[in-house]
Amino acid sequence: MLQSKTRWQPVEADESRVKCLTEELGVHPLTARLLINRGLSDPDEARRFLWVSQDALHDPFLMDGMDQAVKRIRKALDRGEKIRIYGDYDADGVSSTSLMMKVFQSLDAHVDYYIPNRFTEGYGLNEGALIQAKEAGIDLVVSVDTGISAAAEAEIAKELDLDLIVTDHHEPPDVLPDAYAVINPKKPGCSYPFDMLAGVGVAFKLAQALLGRFPEELLEIAALGTIADLVPLVDENRVLTALGLEQMNRRQNVGLSALMEVSGVDGDVGAGHVGFSLGPRINAGGRLDTAETAVELLLTEDPEEARTMAEELDRMNRERQKLVEEIAQEACAMVEAEPDKHRRFIVVAAPGWNVGVIGIVASRLVEKYYRPTIVLGIDEETGMAKGSARSITGLDMYRALTECADLLPHFGGHEMAAGMSLPREHLPDLHKRLDRVVGERLSQEDYIPLSKVEADLGVADVDVKLVEELERLAPFGMGNPTPRFRLKGAQLSKLQRIGREKNHLKFLLEDQERTLEAIGFRLGELAEEIAPSARPELLGELSINEWNNRRFPQLMVRDLTVPHLQVFDWRSNGDKSDRFRRLAGESTLFVIGEGMKGADWTVGAQTVTWEEISQGSVLPVSGEVCHLVFADLPPSVSVFEGLLRRFTGVKRVYFAFGDAELDGSLARTPDREHFKRLYASMLRKSALRLPSDLERLSRMTGLSANWISFMIKVFDELGFVTMAGNRVEMVSRPPKRPLTASRLYREQRERDEVQHAFVYSSYRDLCERIHSVFPGDPD
Repeated sequence: MLQSKTRWQPVEADESRVKCLTEELGVHPLTARLLINRGLSDPDEARRFLWVSQDALHDPFLMDGMDQAVKRIRKALDRGEKIRIYGDYDADGVSSTSLMMKVFQSLDAHVDYYIPNRFTEGYGLNEGALIQAKEAGIDLVVSVDTGISAAAEAEIAKELDLDLIVTDHHEPPDVLPDAYAVINPKKPGCSYPFDMLAGVGVAFKLAQALLGRFPEELLEIAALGTIADLVPLVDENRVLTALGLEQMNRRQNVGLSALMEVSGVDGDVGAGHVGFSLGPRINAGGRLDTAETAVELLLTEDPEEARTMAEELDRMNRERQKLVEEIAQEACAMVEAEPDKHRRFIVVAAPGWNVGVIGIVASRLVEKYYRPTIVLGIDEETGMAKGSARSITGLDMYRALTECADLLPHFGGHEMAAGMSLPREHLPDLHKRLDRVVGERLSQEDYIPLSKVEADLGVADVDVKLVEELERLAPFGMGNPTPRFRLKGAQLSKLQRIGREKNHLKFLLEDQERTLEAIGFRLGELAEEIAPSARPELLGELSINEWNNRRFPQLMVRDLTVPHLQVFDWRSNGDKSDRFRRLAGESTLFVIGEGMKGADWTVGAQTVTWEEISQGSVLPVSGEVCHLVFADLPPSVSVFEGLLRRFTGVKRVYFAFGDAELDGSLARTPDREHFKRLYASMLRKSALRLPSDLERLSRMTGLSANWISFMIKVFDELGFVTMAGNRVEMVSRPPKRPLTASRLYREQRERDEVQHAFVYSSYRDLCERIHSVFPGDPD
């Protein structure tokens, strides 16, 4: 057996609805099932999801505050007023700022933009920036991706006689800013049909309303911010993303095209490229210094200038990666130095940690330890700690922080992520409080990651046509996850470690004369834990691999399990210390072997010899042994099988002996005819001398000297001959006794059976023998 690393949770779908949708849309039943899993059981809704069109976008004027905002902006345009776009430093904020700049530039507005510095100003509108705007002669400030919590700053804007239009998508607080207009689909009383737009999505709707048309030229930027902000890719987000990716693939935005080149993004751009290559580089400037380089990149029309800025963002991203790695190592060391302290909730903080990257570090810790996590950087001058939180399924991080509000002067966020600041002296109390909160809300099972299983498939179910149809559900992301399937019932035909460092696994699976290739990245270490006879169940994502003008389906493995007992053939006379050490620390390990006693890798395991077992050594009870290692040959097949039956919970059996101990023993027991032939030859002389007569007997009978020596001893035991020193005399009237009356003969027959069962047998023979003891497991 091999345990999966995550909990696999099947997603149930009503079969009648699957059938209905299959017939209505003319799609594969699996496609219908995936649509239903995403809440799209209505045929019209499902049709709009599969066939993306701009017609599915809602009227922007349905958004509360839109009419007032458009009127005020048009007034500013007519009067030639100075307008400032006030954005944010993350990828959504950069995209929102760039998008609005393009709109106003196309309208010949007097416009500029301002993005606060993460390190000196922090997030959102601030008094100093508003005063500076007034001094610069700004008449109208339009916030993007920020402002919904800026009630105090809105009052300051009023006092400064600055009109403020807020466009945002974050959760609104109880008190909204008293601005000229507030546009946020989450705002209480707003009846807009879709409230999960990213900040750039809200900006796009404002652009659509202001221009009075569908602004196709802005789709690339809208898709960039929407994907990077991890909002659900459904409804309008899906439309903006799908159409925006189509636009990206035409390489029309000079800046984005340059960024694709330096990022190594070639061919068709997908949501994954945006999320893992383009988005992080757009974010890099704001994380380390200023977000202006990213905004200018998206606005420039000069290819040379775009290349220079793209390379600068790429350099900053590499620097960001190095910072993340360094801080993550320090944070992990803190966790592992006090494991009990961080057993349920991780809170780590240190002076000097760059607050621009600690959110990424928090995500790294969640990925590694799967615990709710807060990572904070401490400003030693002010004594304030500023941090980011990341949660796990089952814990609403924002609500958890709400219970600690008295310790947190500033915090905000949502169910899975949040940000906060607090005096460093409050950190111990915060950790204790959060530990108590998760103790009340999370069970032990909640600390095992959850994987959704959309459907079970066999190798015979998968072909290129099916995978191509499933790709119509893309782009995948939050709210529309890449579908994962459990592949069952296939025989493992080949298992191979691949990659420069041999840290990836390649599987070849076989079923009903069809094969399927599967790739498991960073799963190379599992190669030693999967037996050749295994029938693994793989959890993964289907894709199409193109090689040498051939297209074939492939499974990208995310997790795997072997749900049955596994047999490992480690038989050899060589040193197996390294292999044995991989088993070290297994608390359910039981080892049988004379030479294993005291070995360093057996610490914590029970080690006995066959002799001790025969003498009644106390054995573990069934269920306490999961890994059973036979490091010595058993004395008999019956003893072996009797012992094996004691351990019904065994998950793995290792055969780890060699044949060196057989040196000098018979490879096979002579049969009755061999004994008759030797006896007849010996009758020709009344007496023999050993070993001088052995060679003559061997020539006469064609039997080996070893066999002859053994058979003479058996004759002696049976009373057919008498032996005195080196002289052997024939008994004139021997008793009639079967060969089995000889103890030597019986022991040799037993050794013979053991050798054929465990030394000269094939791996398949071993599997079949185990299968005969445990019929429920595959051979």
